[in-house]
Amino acid sequence: MSSLSFDNVFPPHPEDPPGRPSLPLTPAQGLRRVSAWNAPLPHIAAKERTVSDASPWAMSRRRRIVEFGVAAAALVLLMPLMVIVAALIWLDSGGPVFFRQKRMGGNGREFTLCKFRSMRVEKHCRSCITVSGDARVTRIGALLRRYKLDELPQFWNVLRGDMGLVGPRPKLPHHEALHMTYRPGITGVATLAFRNEECFLSGIPANELEAFYEMFVKPAKARLDFDYMKRATFLSDMAILGQTLTSCVCSPPRTVTLAAEVVARYAAEWNGAKVS
Repeated sequence: MSSLSFDNVFPPHPEDPPGRPSLPLTPAQGLRRVSAWNAPLPHIAAKERTVSDASPWAMSRRRRIVEFGVAAAALVLLMPLMVIVAALIWLDSGGPVFFRQKRMGGNGREFTLCKFRSMRVEKHCRSCITVSGDARVTRIGALLRRYKLDELPQFWNVLRGDMGLVGPRPKLPHHEALHMTYRPGITGVATLAFRNEECFLSGIPANELEAFYEMFVKPAKARLDFDYMKRATFLSDMAILGQTLTSCVCSPPRTVTLAAEVVARYAAEWNGAKVS
């Protein structure tokens, strides 16, 4: 699948009228479509949703060697910082230092993603979507998320071969709509475009947030990532890593505007409008 649009990302629903629905959909309509798309994949449907259109570099052994070397060096060099972060998390809120969660990797293989915990431990998990000012985020967690320090343990996932450095972000197994033949990544073009996603989403009404995210944000991010994977090269991967490092130190307000532009473009294409 080389391109994502409404027709090939969300399956038709029996109750939908012929043709494309008008925008905006109600939250109920949106969640109905999301529920249909996130249903368990039969074998035939899984084959139809397989994404294998990637550049030779993206699927090469050379890329894996580079990723292994960078991840190993990062873990060694950043170990003192990671020890400090772990201590701050424990002192700030107690409880576990790491957040572990099952995610979907390449070729339909599940793995356990590891991050530094940035949110309070809750018995009942609420929405997986966080917005600016979310009360679940701890004081230290807000700092970690601001500079993306909570992502550092994922270099271990790269070392293990669960993830790559650059690629689509790994999703929860029941939220991964596409069967990728390549590994997800720590960062990517969509990660950069939605660098301040929490601020961007804070402007969406709470009762429409889930539907909005599933209908527009996720497909728009997937479009960016999959288009990139088709043309990925060693130099482009290094450029993405460099931009990610820069954005962690200094994240300009432009990233919020960029996220809005990306979603608006996707929504316009979905609705059949011409996009310049």
